[in-house]
Amino acid sequence: MTFLPIAIVLIALGAIVYSLPKGTAKIPTKLVGYVLWFMGAAVILLNAVVLIGVGEVGVKHFLGTVDPRPLEQGMHIINPLASVERMSVREQSFPPQGAVEQIEAQTSEQLNVTLEVSLIFEINVDNAPRLYGDLGSEEQIKRIIVLSAVRNGVRDAVATKSINDIFSPNRRELATAMKEEIQAKAGDRIDVVEVFVRDIQAPERVREAIENKLEREQQVAAEEFQTQIIQEQARQQAEEAKGIAEAQRIISQGLSQEYLTFFYIQQLSNMPEGSLVYVPTEGGIPLIRNLGGGR
Repeated sequence: MTFLPIAIVLIALGAIVYSLPKGTAKIPTKLVGYVLWFMGAAVILLNAVVLIGVGEVGVKHFLGTVDPRPLEQGMHIINPLASVERMSVREQSFPPQGAVEQIEAQTSEQLNVTLEVSLIFEINVDNAPRLYGDLGSEEQIKRIIVLSAVRNGVRDAVATKSINDIFSPNRRELATAMKEEIQAKAGDRIDVVEVFVRDIQAPERVREAIENKLEREQQVAAEEFQTQIIQEQARQQAEEAKGIAEAQRIISQGLSQEYLTFFYIQQLSNMPEGSLVYVPTEGGIPLIRNLGGGR
C-alpha cells in the first residue's frame, strides 16, 4: 500500500477535472481527467507488484487478516490494497553490531555472577506469518522473543552449574547448555544457531576462593606427580633386587665342591711366583704356602 494514497489522489483529481464544465478552463478537461485516471490505475498496478529481496521473507496482510503463506524472495503479484511486511531470514546477531548482553544469574550454590552473552539466531521462513500475526514486526520479535529467551535461558542454564563449572577453562559446555535453554524458551519461533560467552564476573571473595582452590589443585597435582616418581623408582629398585637375588640363587645352585676345587687349582696356575696362598683344610685351619720355582 505504499503508492495507494497517491493512486487515490490521482483518480479523485481526475474525476474532479473530468466533471468541470468545458467553458471553465482552456484545457481539455475530459482528456486531462482520462490521463489522471490512467496514472492512478498505473500506480495501483505498480502497487500490486512486490519484490522480495535476497535473504528476506514477506508477510502479506489485508484488513487485519494475515496470509499464512510467506512470500519468498523474488517478484510476486498481490492484491494492490494489501500490505507486505518484510523480515530478514538471514543469520542475525543479538545484541546487534557486536554488542553483548549483560545478565546477572545465580549458580547452584546461590552465588551471583555476571555474564556477557551474545548469540546468533535466524527467523524461520515458514514461521514468519505466524510471528507477525502474534507479535508484530521484526523489531518486536527481537524484543519480545529473543531478549526474553536469552535472559531466561541463561539464568536457567547457570542455575544448574556450580561455580567451578562456570569458571572452568572449557566454556563450550556452558555455552551449549545456554543454547539448549534459550532454544527451549524460544520454541520453534526462532532458530538459535550459536551462543557465545564473552566474559564472566564474580564477587571478589568468590574469585579469591577460586584462585586459592586452583592453587591447591595445582599443588596436589604436583605432589601426586612426585609420588608417582618415587613409586616408580621404588618399583625399579625392587625389580633390580629381585634380579640380583635370582642371579645369586642360580650361582649358588651351580657351585658344587668339585667345581670349586677345579676353579681353585685353575687360579693357582695363573698366580705369579712368590704369592702366598691360603690352602683350605677339612679341619677349618688354613695352611699357608709360598709359591715358587715356577708354575
